[in-house]
Amino acid sequence: MTRHQIQAVLGICGQERWFQLHLKPVTMYGMAASTNDERASELRELGEMARRNRDLVAAEACYKEASDLLRGSPNRLKFAHTIRHLGDVYTEQHDWSQAEPCFVEALEIYRSHPSRSTLDFANAIRAYAALKSARGTHEEARVLWAEAGGMYEAVGISAGVEECKRRVNYPSHLE
Repeated sequence: MTRHQIQAVLGICGQERWFQLHLKPVTMYGMAASTNDERASELRELGEMARRNRDLVAAEACYKEASDLLRGSPNRLKFAHTIRHLGDVYTEQHDWSQAEPCFVEALEIYRSHPSRSTLDFANAIRAYAALKSARGTHEEARVLWAEAGGMYEAVGISAGVEECKRRVNYPSHLE
């Protein structure tokens, strides 16, 4: 991501001061000379700001670069969380063919990790279920909604449990 792209994201978000405080200028890209994990965290924050402000192009660029930086990281859950958010952005753009591999990759990581009962894991399943529902693959969506509901129950998120129960019965219902 170039300095211009970052400034455009932050200008839209009204966060120029955040940029000055958090992203120390050093390289030609205007990014801090830090570890890939730190730089990826900064990019994820920028992606979140852009997404909140409905700038999905900027959000995609931030999450994509953060994912690239984290792909080889030993922190697999951080990568899974980031790639899932990239999938969310693709879903919001109705670019489902790009979204699906992001969710599949994130879920593979969550499923293979020893601490499986996490809210992030439940949210990743929910996101993939919503994608399947939107694409009209209702039986696959129903299975995922049921799984997400069980995960939400395991972590004590009653709103998630209720949503998943509704969606298991009506997987094509979009909210």
